[in-house]
Amino acid sequence: MPVLVPGYHFGVVVADLDRAMTELNRLLGVEWLEPVRSGHQVTDAEAQQVGPMITFSKQGPPYFELLEQTPGTIWDVPGLHHVGFWAADVKGESARLADAGYPLQAAAVVLAGDAEPGVCYHRTSDGLLLELVEIYRGAPALTYYLGGGAH
Repeated sequence: MPVLVPGYHFGVVVADLDRAMTELNRLLGVEWLEPVRSGHQVTDAEAQQVGPMITFSKQGPPYFELLEQTPGTIWDVPGLHHVGFWAADVKGESARLADAGYPLQAAAVVLAGDAEPGVCYHRTSDGLLLELVEIYRGAPALTYYLGGGAH
């Protein structure tokens, strides 16, 4: 049985972060936090990449996350990208999804300097990514960021 807390945010890859922030503010009244660079991403056992520039909406939950398009990575195609879920045991939940036939697509650290990934992405059969985020590190980091602190 999954041990996931329902989606607290959804992520959308955009071609131009500033333009998308302005457009969605004008169209929907969404207010944004200061953009930051996300943590290092690990897409396989050997490759590490710098994460994309991101921002979160001030309104939520669910929060609206924008991620700037990053060619050649998991953030390559603009559009709805993922739904984020809190997990107490990211490693265990990731293994459960992989065992069920939904292999790990990418992993990332929650905070710069973390030794172990605290974020895992698994793709559903319809192409939606499920982002599992370790609640013990992720929730305090998000709370700090939502309060105006650096990510």
